[in-house]
Amino acid sequence: MSLSLLTWRVGRRVTRRTADLLARLAAPVINLRPPAPVRAWERTILQATGQAPTRRQRRLMLENWLRNTLWSLGLAGWSAQDIVDSVVITDRDAEKLRSSAAGPGLVVALPHMGSWDCAGAWAARTGLPVVSVAERLPDGLYERFRDARAAMGITVYPVDEPEVLDRLAEDVRAGRLVCLVSDRALSSHGVTVDWPGGDQVRITVPAGPALLALRTGAHLRAATTRFEGRRLRIDVSDPIEGTEVTELLHGVVAHFASAIRESPENWLMLRKALR
Repeated sequence: MSLSLLTWRVGRRVTRRTADLLARLAAPVINLRPPAPVRAWERTILQATGQAPTRRQRRLMLENWLRNTLWSLGLAGWSAQDIVDSVVITDRDAEKLRSSAAGPGLVVALPHMGSWDCAGAWAARTGLPVVSVAERLPDGLYERFRDARAAMGITVYPVDEPEVLDRLAEDVRAGRLVCLVSDRALSSHGVTVDWPGGDQVRITVPAGPALLALRTGAHLRAATTRFEGRRLRIDVSDPIEGTEVTELLHGVVAHFASAIRESPENWLMLRKALR
């Protein structure tokens, strides 16, 4: 059995309370000798915010990364009430999602912040069918991930599926919430835009959210999530305005950058993302 498959099988049995405890205990230990991906995160945060992260922020990032990983593995075993209780969102932000999904449709762009998986599970468990895409994983893990999400009301397509944009457009028109993680391009078709406030700093992001919004006439909103204590906070932007792909993506990245400056320890980008 591969290590990734073993991790999946064990992780699915970890409860939320146990996940939080393991994250709190393990993060300080890893923080003593941070591995290379954590050093990459430090460099990325310095570029993104203009300030090097503190040792405390690095520990919090590790705790958040571990919590997000364990939550993602275990979500399929949580009750609907467990998922709802784990999330904090204002009535106004929840209404933004519902009103846009009801018409003209909604595309949500998210960064790798907090727990984007839990945000999708919350939406699905509160009456908003969710659709997303994911990379194909080895050892049958993609299929296991897809099926576990389907049990929570989340439809997942492989990112390399032919005509995936057409399928997503149908989902938008049907009133489903199309949620796309959008702070890292998974293919060579990304669009490079300026990073707000950075000194000649740029980021390459997927064009999909903007293309989909323009094709369907749907609202494009950015949503960010961050851990606050033992709960996950979801913040939702107003509709992003624009008539061209690059213009819309600039708006998306501006919302991401603002959230990351406010809470860098929640941006779980353990690789080079800016240039």
